Amino acid sequence: MKKSLLIIISIVVVLLLLIFIFECKRDTVLQDQSITIASWNLKNIGQSKFNDPERINIIIDVLKRYDIIAIQEVKDISLQLPQLLVAKMNEDGRNYNVIVSKRVGRNVFEQYLFVFDHDKIDAITNTSGYGIEPNDEFAREPFYTMFRSGNFDFYLMTIHTDPDDVDIEIPALKEAYLELQNITPNENDIILLGDLNGKAPGVGAGSYITMDTIAQIPNIVFTINEETNTRGGKAYDNIIFQNNFTKEYSDSSGVNAFWLPYELNEDQGFSISDHKLVWATFDISSADDD
Repeated sequence: MKKSLLIIISIVVVLLLLIFIFECKRDTVLQDQSITIASWNLKNIGQSKFNDPERINIIIDVLKRYDIIAIQEVKDISLQLPQLLVAKMNEDGRNYNVIVSKRVGRNVFEQYLFVFDHDKIDAITNTSGYGIEPNDEFAREPFYTMFRSGNFDFYLMTIHTDPDDVDIEIPALKEAYLELQNITPNENDIILLGDLNGKAPGVGAGSYITMDTIAQIPNIVFTINEETNTRGGKAYDNIIFQNNFTKEYSDSSGVNAFWLPYELNEDQGFSISDHKLVWATFDISSADDD
């Protein structure tokens, strides 16, 4: 009787182990078939925040959960922060890289970063640029670069709009997005993401304006339809594209209240950033459609 029981227990243990191995392999395969694109306004990040271990260690830990991240509001006169950031991300053997914009702004200057896992994603050389602004509409003109991961190649265009002029900048952003579509006829996957200081149509959370102008772009999709600021109540950040072109979207997206897993309160989270991180997942295994 005891021998039979031991045999049954052994069989159960082996089955559980096989299930565990299968699930681990399945998760690895799924990760190899998709990438997660994110956007995060890091609230005046410069040397002061970088040299604060409590804050920067959380920032690094959060960033490494995503394959490519558009970062806004980098304020570092020394211009050293982008490389310092990825060097710290790579201390555990990872292989992140970064594409850096020039410092943009009228009175207050900021940089945009595209931080990406170079083991999964390649940046395409000589594809970076800045969105058109015929009448100098943008305080910080949008920045873009083309990337490729698996079978999926795409442009990311990021911006941090000026809250005081968002009613001017959102219509201009529509034109900048469409212009990038026009000048890249062989690549229609253009993903607009960043701190737009505007909300998607139909979103109840407060914001500066509703992005009705961008909603006029045919087949446009706003993946984020909830509040995105740390203190709550506002919908500022989004990841946007045309679904007739970017069919790789996996219908999976969300907002990361980044401070909660670290048992921080809202004020402590706010000291890291006044914005939550937003993300969306895209398939890289299917044949690219453009």
